[in-house]
Amino acid sequence: MGYTNLLTIAMPVYERKEFFLEALESAINQTVKCEIIVVDNCSSHDYFENICKQKGITYYRNDTNIGMYANCNRCFELAKTEYAMTLDDDDKLSPIYVESFLKAKELYPELDVYFTNFVTFSPQGKLPHPHTLPFGYMGNGEKVIEYAIRYKLGFPVNSSSIKRSKFNGFYTKFKGSNDWLWIYTNADKFVFFGDSRILFEFREHANQDTRNNVVDYLITLAYIYEMILKEKTVDPRLKQKALSNAFWVLFKFKSLIEKGAVNKFIEEDNMFSSPRGIVNFTYKLLRKFGITG
Repeated sequence: MGYTNLLTIAMPVYERKEFFLEALESAINQTVKCEIIVVDNCSSHDYFENICKQKGITYYRNDTNIGMYANCNRCFELAKTEYAMTLDDDDKLSPIYVESFLKAKELYPELDVYFTNFVTFSPQGKLPHPHTLPFGYMGNGEKVIEYAIRYKLGFPVNSSSIKRSKFNGFYTKFKGSNDWLWIYTNADKFVFFGDSRILFEFREHANQDTRNNVVDYLITLAYIYEMILKEKTVDPRLKQKALSNAFWVLFKFKSLIEKGAVNKFIEEDNMFSSPRGIVNFTYKLLRKFGITG
């Protein structure tokens, strides 16, 4: 066993206890040890602090609840190493994750983002994910952008170790797919290495953030397709595909949102709430169907 001072595994936590110890031990039980910190977003209990004391893990507690993505940003701020990753309290790392990251870093010293393949861990057991991901060395993010349009969004930010000097923070004013918003906004500025091995487990459960905020996540996806990915590709076919993807994401609102929900969203003050282009067209279409009230 060795130790590296290149990477910090930072765990943003809030309230939810049931999977934390398993996630933390997956970080502790690495074949190569690294820094681990836990950043508590002002939970109502001291469970996380007590476990960290028992395990000898550095624990931070926010004075107030600053929001999920702001707490992720704080994880990167508190880390002192060149790279950091955020491990959610309900996910797990393979024991060789850190070791594999170091091998990629040795091969590609210029690396900005290291990510791995993953498996979905659900009450039914481990299941393959539905995404098509680019793997191997990528000197820029063109392939990441192409795959996002051609095969739909799915970049595994959760399994990514990111150079802290390149991390400019997740958007915090709205809670949607802000991790994908960040990675696809900046992809053309990064050097990537994608490890095709499954070194990360993404847990699905009833108390999952994504599951409880479906409408907000969908509107974020439409924005990413139209306002980011379409603008980053020069291929006219991919541009059209990005527009088509935005349309069909919003079309799902027909079955997922309550009447008037889009109107309420449009009135909010955030970067996604001004409909344009195909997003604006789809909004009008939804009004025609009587979805928006």
